[in-house]
Amino acid sequence: MILDLERDETLPSFAAEVCVVGAGAAGIVLAAELVRQGRRVLLLESGGSKEEEAAQRLNASERTGQPLKAIHPGRFRVLGGTTTRWGGQIREFFEEDFSARDWVPGSGWPIAKSALEPYYQRALQAEGLSPVLQTDEEVWREIGATAPVIGEGIVPYFTRWCPEPNFARLYRDTLASPNLCVVLHATVCALLLDVKGDAVSGVRCRNLLGRECVFHAQYYVLCLGMMETINLLLQPLESRQIAPWQKNGWLGQHVQSHIDYNAATVVPIDRRRLEQVFPNIYLKGRKYHPKLRVGPERQREEEILNIAGAISFISLGSVEQDVRQMKMAARNLLRGNWSGVGLRDTLPALRRLPILLQLGYSFYVSHRAYWPKDVTYWLRVHCEQEPMSASRITLSSERNALGMFRSRIDWQVSPLEWKTIRRFTEMVQSSLQTAGLAMLEPQPELALEDGYRSVTFDDSYHWAGGTRIAVSAADGVVDADLKLHSVRNAYVCSASVYPTSGFANPVHTLLALALRLADHLNKKVSPRPERSGVEGPAFLDPEHEPLTGNPHA
Repeated sequence: MILDLERDETLPSFAAEVCVVGAGAAGIVLAAELVRQGRRVLLLESGGSKEEEAAQRLNASERTGQPLKAIHPGRFRVLGGTTTRWGGQIREFFEEDFSARDWVPGSGWPIAKSALEPYYQRALQAEGLSPVLQTDEEVWREIGATAPVIGEGIVPYFTRWCPEPNFARLYRDTLASPNLCVVLHATVCALLLDVKGDAVSGVRCRNLLGRECVFHAQYYVLCLGMMETINLLLQPLESRQIAPWQKNGWLGQHVQSHIDYNAATVVPIDRRRLEQVFPNIYLKGRKYHPKLRVGPERQREEEILNIAGAISFISLGSVEQDVRQMKMAARNLLRGNWSGVGLRDTLPALRRLPILLQLGYSFYVSHRAYWPKDVTYWLRVHCEQEPMSASRITLSSERNALGMFRSRIDWQVSPLEWKTIRRFTEMVQSSLQTAGLAMLEPQPELALEDGYRSVTFDDSYHWAGGTRIAVSAADGVVDADLKLHSVRNAYVCSASVYPTSGFANPVHTLLALALRLADHLNKKVSPRPERSGVEGPAFLDPEHEPLTGNPHA
């Protein structure tokens, strides 16, 4: 069932065993899996069923350090979270992302990739990607081709894309389950500790209308975005206690994102052959995106980070905009989202009828994306940041409309990250030219060792780190089961736990972690929620009176 703290004056009693904070990809999948396993779950969401400007303003943060375009874009307080806006691209992390690399301080996870393999498989189903071609060889074989040999340690690979990226739509039926209670406009502003200080006894929620409620469960899981997770954990406790996690020096430190950067223009040498390698592939309603990465052996040899790149196009005219609009309309039609197609989608089709015909031919006959002729092509790189990045998140002195301190983000780019981008661009340049496919014209700043200081980078909206996973509190904030160190019943299921973030979109790995956590919690939950002893409105079990909420003082 879905309730709304702004609309519903009273809330029904509900015996919550697990309280999940944040109804984005991880929160929805974790809640859905726990419900499937017979658990009763409370799912709290800061936003409503649709994106609202007032809720978005709660994200406002201060920025210092390296110039960065994307601090506020890519963060959405709404049922479905960022899945309401992302494209749906997924990719497993590689073996080297989990392994300790002796030239990368702080690298290595306390769990091996093999521990996540079965959950990666289950994540495909959770994403609506079953069936999907799981090996790159199968994709090439389906279109009657073989994987290209690029050379110079450069390895081609594919990402996969979810056919329905919006998890609020994908899980519409599950969200209405009687064993799942979703509460909208319920921003968690404080975690409440028990008397001993080693367990969370409740969460205090507020909304922008001034209503306040306390919710209880046996176990609590923060499934917020990285910035929101760290911000909540840093907030001073109402009891003036210092929470165990706030004594941990790793909290908010070494945050990372993927450095996105148009490193070089691509000038085709043999356009026909180039188009056999790099345009997207569409097979049976599934999208496969060809990219290039540096193999692990070459990373070790060069002592660089993990990095990948793709060829994309940019046009200063209206061609690119029309092509993108037509592609968006086609995606909506394929997903059955007829309401998402309107006049604004048909006008480009009328203006660009020859392009529309070429798009149709490419999609239905060649199973490839259409590449316009009169646009500029770029090598766009996605670079891992160092695990011990100098970037960090602290609290500012300003408060938002709910009384919470805002975040201050100090984002830094390191010489090793810049070296990785420079070397990758050089390797791709040499490989494509030797293969007779294309020439690259690198950006002028790549010639300078400190050229990154003058660049305003994009960051993919792939924030990670700040609540690092580690065996002990001496090395991180959460343990291998994602539980906060020194706390009995509180977990973090967010990309903030990543010690390293590779270059792949973090969602697929996050969903694998969410499914793994669901299995862990299912074994720990008692048959009936324990009483917390916290005063105030109790959203706990049928023996209590219906919750009406308290006005925010």
